[in-house]
Amino acid sequence: MEIVAFGLPFYLISGLAYEVRAFFVYLAILVAYKFALKMLYGVLAQVCPKKANVQGIGTFLYLLLTLTGGFIVYPTAIPRYWIWLFWANPMAWVIQGMASNQFLSSKYDGYACYINGSLITLGESALENPRGWQSEGGRVWIGYTFAFLLPYTLLFGVVTWLAMKYIRIEPDRQLVDKVNIGKVKKSEEFSIPFIPVDLSFDSLVYEVTASTSKEKLRLLNEVSGVFRSGRMCALMGSSGAGKTTLMDVIAMRKISGSITGKIELNGFGQERISFLRSSGYVEQFDVQQPELTVRETVAFSARLRLDVKSPAIGDDSTKMKFVDHVLEIMELTDIQTLQVGSFEEGGLTFEQRKRLAIACELAGSPSVLFLDEPTSGLDSRGALVVIRAMRRIADSGRTVVATIHQPSAAVFEMFDDLILLKKGGNVVFFGELGDESTKMVKYFEDRGAKLIERQENPAAWVLRTFASENSSHHTDWAELYKSSEQFSIVQKQIASIRDSSDVKNKVTFSSTFSTPMRERIRLTCQRMSTIYRRSAPYNMTRIVVWILYASLLGSIFISSGLRKESDSWTEDQAAALIGTVFLSLNVVGTTAMTMAIPVAKRMRDVFYKHRASGMMGHNAVFFGMVTSELPYLLLISFLYVVFYCATAGLFTNTANFFWFILYFFLHTSSYSYFAQCFMCLVKDEKTVGALQGVWIGLNLFYAGFVVLPQNFFSFFWLGLWINASRYALEGITFTQFEAISTPVEATERSPFWFFLGCASDKTTEEESCSGSMIEYTTFFFGGRFSASNRGIDVGVLFGWILLALFGIWFCLKKFNYVNT
Repeated sequence: MEIVAFGLPFYLISGLAYEVRAFFVYLAILVAYKFALKMLYGVLAQVCPKKANVQGIGTFLYLLLTLTGGFIVYPTAIPRYWIWLFWANPMAWVIQGMASNQFLSSKYDGYACYINGSLITLGESALENPRGWQSEGGRVWIGYTFAFLLPYTLLFGVVTWLAMKYIRIEPDRQLVDKVNIGKVKKSEEFSIPFIPVDLSFDSLVYEVTASTSKEKLRLLNEVSGVFRSGRMCALMGSSGAGKTTLMDVIAMRKISGSITGKIELNGFGQERISFLRSSGYVEQFDVQQPELTVRETVAFSARLRLDVKSPAIGDDSTKMKFVDHVLEIMELTDIQTLQVGSFEEGGLTFEQRKRLAIACELAGSPSVLFLDEPTSGLDSRGALVVIRAMRRIADSGRTVVATIHQPSAAVFEMFDDLILLKKGGNVVFFGELGDESTKMVKYFEDRGAKLIERQENPAAWVLRTFASENSSHHTDWAELYKSSEQFSIVQKQIASIRDSSDVKNKVTFSSTFSTPMRERIRLTCQRMSTIYRRSAPYNMTRIVVWILYASLLGSIFISSGLRKESDSWTEDQAAALIGTVFLSLNVVGTTAMTMAIPVAKRMRDVFYKHRASGMMGHNAVFFGMVTSELPYLLLISFLYVVFYCATAGLFTNTANFFWFILYFFLHTSSYSYFAQCFMCLVKDEKTVGALQGVWIGLNLFYAGFVVLPQNFFSFFWLGLWINASRYALEGITFTQFEAISTPVEATERSPFWFFLGCASDKTTEEESCSGSMIEYTTFFFGGRFSASNRGIDVGVLFGWILLALFGIWFCLKKFNYVNT
């Protein structure tokens, strides 16, 4: 389907031969080529340990195939030491097969001419000149194309099968000499003062609009309760009962739907800024930066969330003492120097990540801590470690609220209170659990529930009970609760907290953030710099691969006589030089964009978490993302230009060299920053892939090389004037080639030969017709590119970068792709 969806419109629009045979041969070649490349890249996916390695090596292969495919560099211009790559290149065989299928069709039979005394058709002439494709033998080359692609596909299919059978890539695991699990070091107690909070909520209703109609769905139905300081409250219920929804509503994490009811802290109404600064929220699947250590991650949270204006904090050393205290409470001291890592590439275990996520929130010294299913995915030992840490947090006077799913009896016993929900967001029970859950058990047994058996898990028992699985009759437990003394106690507690409210206990903050703007930007830029410095798969792959790109592209001209000291160049060689400049821009830009997207996604997702917690705004992360990428783009651009010019012999003078670096840097930066912009604009990488394809296609097709500027017509001219690659290509070619004195010899009766005004009777073997490199470049681009556009070229490239930067800033400010 993909082949037909692409191939059919392209075939018809481009005006290829309207023959049934030619069309189906065209589709067959496309299908065979697709399978050949899938098998080739399948090998990379099986043998490369990291995604960044696959991207880097995969793009290098793309460069190699494109460079030696016979389109960018004509077959006659490929040096002898690389010609074997041409014959082993599936792209070269596909181009030859496609060209033979097209130009040897009946569409070109009616046109013929004499060349060197031989009568040849227009199609045969098009094959041979100027690119040097094979015409001798006729359509037999189409058969050769399939004869090459089928064994090629089979070969790499077998290699992929062998790799899947014998190669197993395991994530790296960080080794720790000694970890004291379950033991907290006895050190001097250190705490940051906070205001204990009794959080009450009364008659909460949450409604959303159904996705298939305009009907309102009620997810929470008049829910009331109190979360008291120094206590742990569990939110339980069957799947879809609304326990996470309730916590998200109270924690101000919902960004859609309508909410009614009252939420109060110590009797005062909930105010967004103050609430976010006084609370913490631990997500079920937390996101952290893999490159940072455990301590660095917690320290960053503390530095941004602890208020420097507080007399108890003072300076950074106080914050670091509190970080040490938090690490000890969460039993992370022994692993504080380990990098967080990722599940794909190795790092902390799932249970350690849970404790790290709690530590990051605790580092802000919150009055209230929310946790979404903190024990899900953990074994019994890991769950106990996490719950024990939560218990210590509650014992310090903080309010701890957690959704919990099927806890063990030991875990359930550590909670003080329980709010139990059933589907529809109705409360079934809210109150104290009592010692060994006796109060909860008595409540349900007194109302007809089946008696709990000896040694039975109270959490599992109560879930079965209110679901009526073991009741003698179907009881409406929600209605029973509303008429119970338990409900009256909750209403009295809410009223008591409101009536006894004291302004001294009001949680209020005068500013949105704990730290000033300048400090937030400094800390974020510092953090991003550390992340980039440790991102070896990202930055080192870019550096190494781009140096290989430059050396490979420049190596085309090492021994081909393409030097400014050479007597003369052929037209093929001059065109090849322009082609490698175009390929440099295209391949390096594509690599920069492809590799930047997953890095930008991680940074964006972590920022969403930080913004939701009230740690920072969009300005800080914007500056961090932009400035951390900048030095690496400059370094890589410099290294690329150095290696390319050294191998291609393009060192002319200092000014031109730095013009090359400037254009290349601006073009690569536009790709990299638009990758960040696209990732901030849409939700996931698949959607970004579509935007990336449009951007790359626009810059590839309209750069002025694949389709020359003089061949554009009508509204297609617009694409030539608005894409970045066109200006970079114009700027580099004209600044570099104007200082080259080596003449370009025109092939007799070629378009360049006529462009120079040459005549057969005026040229001899001793006096060939030739022009300068700048004349050939002007001819090549049909006079549409010019050296006088240097200022425009730089200005437009800067404009694209500024547009990308504004897009990053705007998207970070306006969009929030979270599942709430």
